[in-house]
Amino acid sequence: MPKETHTVTVASEQIGRTDHIVRDVTGLPRSQVDRLFQNKCVRVNGKICLDTFFRVAQGDIVQVDFDPKSGYQEKKKAWTDRTFEVVFEDSWVIVVNKKAGVLSLPTQKSIGNTLFDRLKLYLNHSRSGRECFVVHRLDREISGLLVFAKSNVGAELLQAQFADNAPVRKFTAIVNGILEPESGTWESYLAMASNLDQYNVYTPKDGQHAVTDYRVIMTKLDTTVVELTLKTARRHQMRVHLADAGHPILADPRYGKKKSRHRNWKKKRMAIHGHYLEFTHPQSGEKMEFKTPIPQALKRFRPQPIEEDESPSAAP
Repeated sequence: MPKETHTVTVASEQIGRTDHIVRDVTGLPRSQVDRLFQNKCVRVNGKICLDTFFRVAQGDIVQVDFDPKSGYQEKKKAWTDRTFEVVFEDSWVIVVNKKAGVLSLPTQKSIGNTLFDRLKLYLNHSRSGRECFVVHRLDREISGLLVFAKSNVGAELLQAQFADNAPVRKFTAIVNGILEPESGTWESYLAMASNLDQYNVYTPKDGQHAVTDYRVIMTKLDTTVVELTLKTARRHQMRVHLADAGHPILADPRYGKKKSRHRNWKKKRMAIHGHYLEFTHPQSGEKMEFKTPIPQALKRFRPQPIEEDESPSAAP
């Protein structure tokens, strides 16, 4: 059967939702009308209309062009997730932008809903038939870019790159105080305390080698916006180096707790974001480079000076 075409010039009594007009002229039930919109069978004034609730005015032209026997299928809804955004995906890797406050991987105390769990659900939803394999992680309090593999082989190749510190990982952070000089490198050895906190030691036999480069981007009153580049990737490395230098990341709950507090940072999240990731694709050997915008919470941070009557030294 050939396609049917229905064209309607909206009369005064037809003003309203487009789907009502489509249902009237085709005689189809609501579910099938929705599918016509999803499959781009409806036009308003010559332009494809995907919104079933789009309101038309008198004189608008609604056109429906469809095959009554085609059995239009309902389009799969786009995946939405509060824990991550997909930045890049192919058959080998998936690069995501993790939200702050989300665990990267399950722990003995966590019960589902980690980034790893959500990605497995996403890949199942996409019907790609791919699994999810861990390559590296970010602390719960840190947002930013992460790459996961879709096969064991891909994971092993990427993990080898991270073990060699080959990928480039850059972070933007707001720290307390004025960081000087404007660029430099922190190098130490990190050991783990009984409470799982990391701390600096300065002899190779006592800890893992850790190197962080930094570059000051700007100062904001009594805080500094700094770019951090990981030369090694140790647990809590940046957080320890900054706190040990006397400039902890704002809202860091573990390192430099008192100095990490700031009167104008009201967010529960830490003021740090992984904005840049570069690695070699495990299959093609191509250099892959990704950037993601700085979150609005960090961009909009504007510290205010302490008023005299708020100063600890001010008379009551």
